[in-house]
Amino acid sequence: MELIVLALVGLTVLVASALFSRRTGIAAPLLLLVLGIVASFTPWIPDVELTNEMVLLGVLPPILFASGRNVPVIELRRNLKPIAWLSIVMVIVPAVLVGVIVHLLFCEISLPLAIALGAAVSPIDAVAATSIGRRLGLPDRLMTLLEGESLFNDAAALVTMRMAVAALATGFSLVEASLGFLWAVAGGLAIGYVTGRIINWARGRLNDPVLVTIVTLASPWASYVPAEQVHASGVIAVVVTAVVMSHLAPRSLNAEERAMVRSTWATTSYVLEHAVFLLMGMQVARLVNDSRVSGSLGRVWLMALVVLAVLIVLRALGVAVVVWMSNHREARARALGHTLKGGLTEKGEQRARNRFGSNWESESSRWLNRTRADIDYALTEQISPKGGIVLAWAGMRGVVTLAAIQTLPYVAGGQLVEYRGAVILVAFLVAVGSLLLFGGTLPLVIRATGLAAPGIDERRHEEKMLVRSMLETVNRELGPLAEQTIDGQPVPPHVITKLERRMAALNNRTNTEALRLERDTRDVYWALFTRYLEALRLALEEERSVGAYSHHAFHAVEDMLDRFEVNARSRV
Repeated sequence: MELIVLALVGLTVLVASALFSRRTGIAAPLLLLVLGIVASFTPWIPDVELTNEMVLLGVLPPILFASGRNVPVIELRRNLKPIAWLSIVMVIVPAVLVGVIVHLLFCEISLPLAIALGAAVSPIDAVAATSIGRRLGLPDRLMTLLEGESLFNDAAALVTMRMAVAALATGFSLVEASLGFLWAVAGGLAIGYVTGRIINWARGRLNDPVLVTIVTLASPWASYVPAEQVHASGVIAVVVTAVVMSHLAPRSLNAEERAMVRSTWATTSYVLEHAVFLLMGMQVARLVNDSRVSGSLGRVWLMALVVLAVLIVLRALGVAVVVWMSNHREARARALGHTLKGGLTEKGEQRARNRFGSNWESESSRWLNRTRADIDYALTEQISPKGGIVLAWAGMRGVVTLAAIQTLPYVAGGQLVEYRGAVILVAFLVAVGSLLLFGGTLPLVIRATGLAAPGIDERRHEEKMLVRSMLETVNRELGPLAEQTIDGQPVPPHVITKLERRMAALNNRTNTEALRLERDTRDVYWALFTRYLEALRLALEEERSVGAYSHHAFHAVEDMLDRFEVNARSRV
């Protein structure tokens, strides 16, 4: 009964904080964190211990899965190098450097334990940053970098943490650590991809929105648990499964199934992402009391300040490299654009013939369009120094730090792990301090830099251009509506008129009055409608593969086609 009451109170606090956040502009995760800290020092509120199993197995997989579903594959590919730099190199290097510095300044902390601390505090948690960024309209590329980094840096941090914990017991081996890291990444990628393909194949044959949603909800653990059992990265497996299933969903699920899955995951991820900040704050009082009993609270605060200062410096240096990558890529894009201005060279045409055979013209044309879209993206979405400032300032730590540090064992190698409680409190203080410091001032930094995403009118214009391009492709592939036949028979004029009105509504984004059809012509209309709808979806996928439009436009048009289909079903 007590747990039920606490859950109801927690949900009420989540809703109230969301409403308060909309009115005041304070990010809901930061507000919940502060409320959790206040609650932790309130005597009549019972202690709630957030264990590492609860976070790593219960909370982290669905949060990562929900985030992975929203990552645009085309932009992930375009930003692969900076994301890899931020999520792998800028996790491992800070973990080692923080460990070495802590060990040198605080000699009582062994080097493996100090590196474990560094691994726990090295990954950023972008939930608070992205919630602020979306509300204030950060540019798309900065949002992609933040989301992509937060998806994959957890894996690097947890694997590094695992190696440090092993070193506490048996000593450190560079060869074993390197092989373990490679297996964690490769195994996670393979298991995630296979699991995503299998689950997508299975749910595509259920033909029931409720069952499809249930299977999708189980997907994070279906990839996470097997990966962890074979000592691969469950985090990478979950993210890859989410990306694969999201990428294949338009071809395997119908509109009703996609809508139910989308709404269910939006609710689930919101509750989990925000609840962990409330629970995270509620741990602070207990950890402070534990450290006060051991008599080392002053050194804990000093260690936390040192670690936070080192992380700030390293984050700035890491983001500076990303800005340099962006400028270097811009120069390369200009050179490549100049080379491809007149199309493929003779050597390029010969390579296309050898690779694609008889389809070399269409395939090379698609490659050219995709490459030109990549060039435009590199030229228009580069990361300026102001963008680098925002990216560096968004380096907040969060729930993964909380979960990872609690995996520290009490006993390693037959001996008690000294200063375990102090190290755990340091990690918590770093996470809470970074969230309050950077999260509380990030809106001011964003406003000061003047960065902004495209406005509503620009977004709508882009969506309209995408729809127009799709309609042109469909008309080119299927021919005029007046020339269509169903089972070899010409389509009645009034059926064509009805579909023309619907297509006009799709193009102009306005409502039009639908014609009533007689019962004997409804099947003809539906057959013609589904033919054009399928062609529109194929045209959308073709445009998505090229990537000439933003992922916002693709999502908006995909949702529009789903509503288009659902409305048509209800009116036929």
